[in-house]
Amino acid sequence: MRNIWFTVSYEGTDYGGFQKQENRLTVQEVLENCIEELTGSRTTVYFVARTDAGVHAFGQECTFYTDSTIPGDRFIYAMNARLPYHIRVVRSTEAEEDFSVRRRNFGKTYAYLMTESRETSPFLKRYIWRLGKKLDLEKMRAAARVLEGTHDFTSFRGSNSVPSDPVRKIHEVRVEKEGSLVRIFVTGEGFLYHMVRNIAGALADVGSGAMSRERLEEILEARDRKLLGMTAPAEGLCLLKVYFSPVTKESIEETIHGPYIPWSL
Repeated sequence: MRNIWFTVSYEGTDYGGFQKQENRLTVQEVLENCIEELTGSRTTVYFVARTDAGVHAFGQECTFYTDSTIPGDRFIYAMNARLPYHIRVVRSTEAEEDFSVRRRNFGKTYAYLMTESRETSPFLKRYIWRLGKKLDLEKMRAAARVLEGTHDFTSFRGSNSVPSDPVRKIHEVRVEKEGSLVRIFVTGEGFLYHMVRNIAGALADVGSGAMSRERLEEILEARDRKLLGMTAPAEGLCLLKVYFSPVTKESIEETIHGPYIPWSL
C-alpha cells in the first residue's frame, strides 16, 4: 500500500468540522468519498487537527493509504476535479509507508480574526468575530505573554473535551491590530479542544477591560474552565500552518506574513 500525503485548504462554514460525525457532513467524509470515487476503494484519511464546525484551514495536513497507481503528485489534480470548490487540495506527494502527519509534526499556527466594529464588509462575514468593542492592544499583548511557555491549560479547554493531558507548550501568542481589525496568532506544539478560541475570547475580555492580565493569570493557575468567559465564535478561527521541522521565530514570522488572507499580515 502506498502512503499519500496531501495538504488541504477549506472554508469550514458549511461543515460540521473536519472529523467524521454521524449527523453532519464533515471535511473528512467529503475527502474520503472523493478518494473512493477515484480509486474504487474505501480508505481512511488521517489528519493533524480536528477543527470545529465553522472553523477554516489553509494548511490541514493529511495522509491516506491506497493501492492506486495514480502518481502521488497527481492526486492534487484528480481530487480537485471532484471536490466542491470550498475544499481544495494544495499539495500532494507520496510519503514513506510509516510517515504520520500526527507523529511527525512539531506544532501549528492558528490565527483568529476579530473586529472592534459591529459591522464589517460582507466579504468578511464568514471569517470574523464582530466584537463591537474597543480593544486595548497593549493590554492584550501583556496578557498574551502570560500564556506563552508550558502550562496546564485546563481552564482553556472545551467543556466536552475528551480526556487528554492538559499540559501544552505555547511558543508564541501575538496580537496585531490594523484599523479596526485585530489578529491573534497562536503557535504551539499542540492544543486542547476549543483552546485557541478560548484564548481569543479571554484576550478580547482583557482588551475590552472586562478582565485584567492578573485575573487571566489567576484563571490559568486555577485550572477551572468555569472561571473563564465565553468561547470566541468558530468563524474567526483558521489553521494556517503545520510545521514538520522545529518551530523557530523565523518560521512563525514567515507564516503570519504568508498568503493567508484575511488572517495574515
